[in-house]
Amino acid sequence: MTGKTTGRQYNAVIIGLGKMGQGFDYDRSDDAVIATHASAYIRHPGFELVAAVDHDPLKRKRFEVKFHRPAYPDLTSLMALHSPEVFSIATPVESHLPVFLDIMQHAATAIICEKPIAVTAQDGHRMWSLAEDRQCPLVVNYMRRFEPGSMEVRRMVRTKELGNVFKGSAWYSKGLLNNGSHFIDLLRFWLGDVTGVEVMNEGRRWEDIDPEPDLCLYFHETPVYMLAGREESFSIGKIDLFCSGGIISYADFGNLIEIRRTCPSPLFEGYTILRPDREIVNTDLKRYQLHVLESLYKHLTTGAELNSDGRSATETLEVIDRARGQLYKGVQ
Repeated sequence: MTGKTTGRQYNAVIIGLGKMGQGFDYDRSDDAVIATHASAYIRHPGFELVAAVDHDPLKRKRFEVKFHRPAYPDLTSLMALHSPEVFSIATPVESHLPVFLDIMQHAATAIICEKPIAVTAQDGHRMWSLAEDRQCPLVVNYMRRFEPGSMEVRRMVRTKELGNVFKGSAWYSKGLLNNGSHFIDLLRFWLGDVTGVEVMNEGRRWEDIDPEPDLCLYFHETPVYMLAGREESFSIGKIDLFCSGGIISYADFGNLIEIRRTCPSPLFEGYTILRPDREIVNTDLKRYQLHVLESLYKHLTTGAELNSDGRSATETLEVIDRARGQLYKGVQ
């Protein structure tokens, strides 16, 4: 996937050295799992990881030990010694806006921001509009939009290979903003704009902060019922799309994608059933962050379209804000 480049290499830095910055695959030395910004930058030939920022000295030390690059307590200290072009924001969501505004004081070529883009859609709008004014690509790390299996599902849905999608169901856990936003965004990538939001069950709040309602999202005439699981029992991320010609099952957070097509019943004349065999769609979700970087590299070098940007991520956050409005203000 990344064996060849145009020869252009972009200097990159990471702000935030937690799980997404370096933690998830820190103990791995192979490329079977590429789940962090640090590992992706190291492995993509179009980028050179030059430094990182984190306020925690232990995380800085871990970064320096593994990646042999310096880490600094703040962006000001980093910028005094380096001239990065690409910035990754991998800090908690409440800090995305101030970190982004800090980066905007420098000449950024591109920014990758963890999801969700901000706490509110208003903040997200401020971020992407400023990035567009500066002509600075702002990628929001809804990584499933870049993963080959998810892109194949989008192709099947958009070409109606299995007919029209007439209904869907989705399960999520660990909060609507934290994990649920992944699946709202992915459904938007596949099905288009959300035209209606209905809270069916208020549910609880993950860690007393992030709501976990049961929702019905409408994509024009297509309803998708989005249900909250319980993270302490088990993590769940699953989508089923019911089509006139079969079912698309996106299971295990996207590590398993199965297609079942319809066929005439061999026993009962006039009845249509699902075929017993399952088609497996190839996925590469375990290396999701490398696919994000590859898309950004193609955008920077050839102008290829980005599947996720500040504008699309803010539109996803607007859907969440509509749900939160019903939960907290009684707004329909």
